[in-house]
Amino acid sequence: MKWLLALAFVCGWASSSSAQTTQPDPVAPLLRRFELALGQGDRPALTSLFSPDVATSEVDLYLGSLLMPGAVKTTVRLRDRSPLEGAPPGDGYSLVVEFFIETTGRARILTASMDMRRPTGGDLSSWKFVGAAGLTFVEGLYKLRIDKRPLTARNLEITSEDLVLQLSEGTVFRVECDDGVTGLILLGRGVMTFSPTAAAERGQLRLFSGNDTLSSPFDSAFVRLSPSDYSQRVAVSALTEAAVDARLLRRAEDVFAQNSAKSFNVDLQDLSSDDWYLLPPIGDFLAEVETRRFDTLTYTLTAEQAEDISVFRRKDRLTLALYPSVGKLAARGRFYSDDSLRDYDVLDYNVEAAIDPERSTLRGRARLLIRIRSTSVSTLRLRLGETLAVSSVTSVEYGRLLHLRIRSQNTVVVNLPRIVLQDSDLTLVITYAGAVPNQELDSDTIALAPDAQEQTLGEPREPALLLSNRAYWYPQNPVPDYATASIRISVPAGYSCVASGHPIPLSDIVSLRDILAPQEGGPVFAFRADQPLRYLALVVSRFSRIGDSKVGIENQSDPGSGVDSIAVSVVAQNSLRAQARSVPQDTESILRFYSSLMGDAPYTAATIALLESDLPGGHSPGYFAVLNTPQSFATLNWRGDPASFENFPQFFLAHELAHQWWGQAIGWKNYHEQWISEGFAQYFAALYAQHSRGDRVFVDMLRQFRRWSLSESDQGPIHLGSRLGHVKRDPRVFRALVYNKGAAVLHMLRRLLGDDVFFRGLRRFYMDRRYQKAGTEDFERAMEAESGRVLDRFFERWIYGSAIPRIRYGSQIGDKQVVMRFEQAGDQVFDIPVTVTLTYADGRTSNVIVPVSDSQVERAIPTQGAVRRVQINQDSAALAEFVEG
Repeated sequence: MKWLLALAFVCGWASSSSAQTTQPDPVAPLLRRFELALGQGDRPALTSLFSPDVATSEVDLYLGSLLMPGAVKTTVRLRDRSPLEGAPPGDGYSLVVEFFIETTGRARILTASMDMRRPTGGDLSSWKFVGAAGLTFVEGLYKLRIDKRPLTARNLEITSEDLVLQLSEGTVFRVECDDGVTGLILLGRGVMTFSPTAAAERGQLRLFSGNDTLSSPFDSAFVRLSPSDYSQRVAVSALTEAAVDARLLRRAEDVFAQNSAKSFNVDLQDLSSDDWYLLPPIGDFLAEVETRRFDTLTYTLTAEQAEDISVFRRKDRLTLALYPSVGKLAARGRFYSDDSLRDYDVLDYNVEAAIDPERSTLRGRARLLIRIRSTSVSTLRLRLGETLAVSSVTSVEYGRLLHLRIRSQNTVVVNLPRIVLQDSDLTLVITYAGAVPNQELDSDTIALAPDAQEQTLGEPREPALLLSNRAYWYPQNPVPDYATASIRISVPAGYSCVASGHPIPLSDIVSLRDILAPQEGGPVFAFRADQPLRYLALVVSRFSRIGDSKVGIENQSDPGSGVDSIAVSVVAQNSLRAQARSVPQDTESILRFYSSLMGDAPYTAATIALLESDLPGGHSPGYFAVLNTPQSFATLNWRGDPASFENFPQFFLAHELAHQWWGQAIGWKNYHEQWISEGFAQYFAALYAQHSRGDRVFVDMLRQFRRWSLSESDQGPIHLGSRLGHVKRDPRVFRALVYNKGAAVLHMLRRLLGDDVFFRGLRRFYMDRRYQKAGTEDFERAMEAESGRVLDRFFERWIYGSAIPRIRYGSQIGDKQVVMRFEQAGDQVFDIPVTVTLTYADGRTSNVIVPVSDSQVERAIPTQGAVRRVQINQDSAALAEFVEG
């Protein structure tokens, strides 16, 4: 379906040429003559515009691609021009031209190269085309029309995987195109029934509707499908012809107007003012259903997506289900990476931007060094914020390129003038400008307790603008991967900038021309990221510099990695200078500790930027971290949050710095794997708490991990990732399970395998996947390689499942031993390390870890004296409910 997106925005005649001359421009008149002849289908007139030196067979082949039977309108636009090689200056041009050719119901776009030249001494009318070749073209653009002849429906069923739309009584209007029926409008008494097969999806539906199956009456629905699928998905025998009803037709037209532009609709801008649509590929299906219980719900089956079945509510962007179909799962396998959807890699970014944080505006230019991954491509999709207008896209290889905005998708489509093959390199330069809203910290910011919800939260006193992974502030690969980068940022006087990379002199970056004229005497900052990044980020505000230092790193894992020290900098808004004084020392201590655990540091710089906020939180792109910092926590009750640790004030700093390893140096393959970022960062923060503040603080954190894990596990498995808490709009669920339960699972794995094996496995995993994306299966393989154990069941229960085991236990105290008995209830067996605490008569205590890995486990523990009491799980390290008896 990628070829369907090969559409382009094109510039007018004047904007296409940069040549300045006092002579009449020969390009526009010749192309206008070609456009008129093409619109009339006049082959002889078209042929006469070519030089006699061009072989007739070549002209016929070229015109055969342009002369579309039944064409009613032809639009020709010039994309770019350059001097014709071998011709005297002013006597020849090489053009890239766009043709939009339409019939009454369909259209095609052809991008072509055309060379034109005049004979020596010839006048304006003597110019001829001396060469032409069709390069890339697009078909599959259609106009849709409603068949005004209604159909009466009796017990009509329309089906897709896990979905049934049943219209017991009502009226149906067909939506047609030149290829047949591509849509239906349903009016009347209907029922939508959605029954997902995936257990995790049924769980999300229970949270939303109270039932494993989503069922609701509906009064109207709009369906799109391939004409080839019409007779298979629609029970046409339940439809009969009916008399024309003007009232029902007007209602059907309203339904069409409300829903048709939401999907498969293309904005062709100056090529055509009409509405043009794409056809759903064979097998794809879409339904917009106006339910009585849940508002309008959208069901899609889209084969090109890794998880091709979805149900969502557009108005509030609420995703109710997202999972692979049976066929997709069989073809793809259980595990997948977003990278499978990537057409190209960006090897290096060079981004320049002039930013005004007070107005939240940006003028930018970005150069992308690209390597093609797919077998061949003729279009490239770029992710860029909807509010940023693109003024030009050029290529070092092909010159000025056509580009198109896909509505409401933060997407720019670039049309290439020729098919580019796999492993080819390409350089794009994109110029853009517009508004850039500040990126809010959502999942990394704690939530207020219910009794504090009504308090009014103020804005930071100093203007600040954070642009990161969700802001789409620079053109980027829609499926991000690791790339190096250079960043050059101009800000107004009095402002500073922190960005991805280590600071460098301005002279070390080759400027992309004049985008960065200093703003009223303001400074310009430059950064270079030599270690690859998942995404680029920056923050602009009025900062005071608190301190600079350097942390030495002993690279035990990879001495040749090039990171032998980390440059530490701390900046803060003026109101936070006092609170920031301890941050440099804490940052150095944390970085030394993490580097000692991993034997490596991923990035050469770590800048901490403190921003005033009402609630604490953080965000950690590569090379720096932002800490939202309240001046005082006393006025807000934020204790009822999974990330609230009162006796560990360095928590947010420790958590965000851990992301330099987990989340940045190692990313996740898809949204299901976010625990590899957040769960690992949470556990490393707990390890630092134990290192710096002792076992008591560490056990308090484990206790909180356990409490939130037990209370929220019914919301879904860890592997549901960012969708946890989404249905109920409660971000605390995400933090409870992905952060806290993820950390608790790591601790249980460590206790099962032992410290040496666990940390060797962590280092193996890190070095194997550094500057790459990873999934749970990659982590499991690393741990299995170090331990020599099969860990399928452990990960199946704790990461992919949501159940919490219930364990009955008992103890028998003897003269020289204590015999412990454990019994797991239910059919599932979990691997659980349980701490047994023995208290002796003289007050001494000892802890013994008992692995409970069968339905029934009995363990004799030797004793050294009279035992007064036996307790289990006093350290809260086991995620289980324990019942004595």
